[in-house]
Amino acid sequence: MIVGDLLTRNARKFPANIAIRQDGISVTYEALNDRVNALADSLLHQGLMPGDRVGVLLPNTRHFIEIYFAAAKTGAIFCPFNPMFKEKELIDVIEYTTPRFLFFGKSSTDLIDSVGDRVGARVCLICLGKPVLRKARKVPFLDYEEFLAHGSASEPRVNVKDDDTMSIFLTSGPTGQPMGAMRTHRHIITAAYSTVLEEKIYYDERILMTTPFYHVSFEGNLGRSFLFPNTTVIGGEQFDPESTLGLLSRECVTVATFIPIMINALIRCLDISKFDLARLRLIIYAGGPMPLELLRTAIQVFHPLGVRFLQHYGLTESGPSMTVLPPEDHITDGSDDHTPRLASAGRPVLDCEIRIVDERGRDVAPGKVGEIIGRSETIMKGYWNLPRMTADKIKGGWLYTGDLGKFDKDGYLYLVNRKGDMIIRGGKNIYPREIEEILYTFPGIIEATVIGVPDDLWGESVKALVVMREGITISKADIINFCGNRLADYKKPQSIEFLKELPKSAHGKILRRALREKYWKGSGRTL
Repeated sequence: MIVGDLLTRNARKFPANIAIRQDGISVTYEALNDRVNALADSLLHQGLMPGDRVGVLLPNTRHFIEIYFAAAKTGAIFCPFNPMFKEKELIDVIEYTTPRFLFFGKSSTDLIDSVGDRVGARVCLICLGKPVLRKARKVPFLDYEEFLAHGSASEPRVNVKDDDTMSIFLTSGPTGQPMGAMRTHRHIITAAYSTVLEEKIYYDERILMTTPFYHVSFEGNLGRSFLFPNTTVIGGEQFDPESTLGLLSRECVTVATFIPIMINALIRCLDISKFDLARLRLIIYAGGPMPLELLRTAIQVFHPLGVRFLQHYGLTESGPSMTVLPPEDHITDGSDDHTPRLASAGRPVLDCEIRIVDERGRDVAPGKVGEIIGRSETIMKGYWNLPRMTADKIKGGWLYTGDLGKFDKDGYLYLVNRKGDMIIRGGKNIYPREIEEILYTFPGIIEATVIGVPDDLWGESVKALVVMREGITISKADIINFCGNRLADYKKPQSIEFLKELPKSAHGKILRRALREKYWKGSGRTL
């Protein structure tokens, strides 16, 4: 089976089922398949060949899904880009992936114009919507709907194999250069089956997608929707907690995926009870560790409404899910059996093996910290055109995640930190996440992160950066003492800095590197 077969099958067996809902517009599986086939046919007539890259510079939209399946049916390689990229960033990813086609939104018209000289005639540009042109165009582009209208709704006759590369999702290397994780059709289909089994996804689900479509979670979300003929509900371009709660209610959403920062915003809404969430049964969270105190609060808010939680852990390179913490482990009854598991990332998903190894690649005992490595049918085949980086990441069939973790006696995985985030103070290893968990229990702190900063005596010292709830004033000494009463003395923060907000990626992850740069610049040491 290839990815395009998911849509083709649903269109034939369930033509009237609603595939997509966005902004009050419904698209059936039959209508979606016809549009995808027409787009695929137009691409082929424009000269698309199997293996050509198709770039996408769009916000979350149903057209994004059309382009994805058109790429799948033509043997092209789907390459989504962040629509918030600036000129240099876009040039870098275009030069790296060399797309044959690039789809973009009308809000990106000026950006496309600015990179026109670098793109030249190599890329066929297709614009979604009629842009308002404030100046003469440097490069010609086609209109999406006009381009699609010339195609046939018949199924494309292209021989696509399950081990062909289907997608390249970008991540960043240690120096910030783009690195594209390649996934095959087989990887994606295998991950879809694993996902629906772990999450107990059924027919007639209405699944809300809020995370950025250019992130690898897009494929996971799409798999759980399209493996069965479920309905994908697309959220707004900008996440707003009250609007999202309204959408959950209006669209009778049954399953929703959020990142921790979104859940934090949802539970801070003044009156969740005014929204009808009777159909919502499952909130899936991923994209970074959830602070334990935040998770406890979220459970207290949503469990009385009949909503359960499920966590996934994984990487862009891993497919993406490696472990799952199911609803039955999201228990806050205070019992010794269950409370520790709430802080874990769960156990390996059905198709994944996980080991914890030391610097020499040897397995460590339960309770000992080491690097998390994994092996499954869903990990990437490698980085696009980066064989050396691939060899560093995949060794003997095992994906080396760069994350530090440990197993308990029952096989539950606990994330400790990224290797590069670990602080070494006077020869002692300090894991920021342990301190952050304490900070999140301090009254009034709504966000916190911990970094290591240069220290002439100890090598590094611990610095906490916190965001306080509006209207609350507290001294730095109070926070330091609070941590000192709960942690070994060498682990407590030596300094505190109050910020209005923490810098985050588009995925909602706190950008520790950006925070560290300020303190390490000119030190002559690496971050």
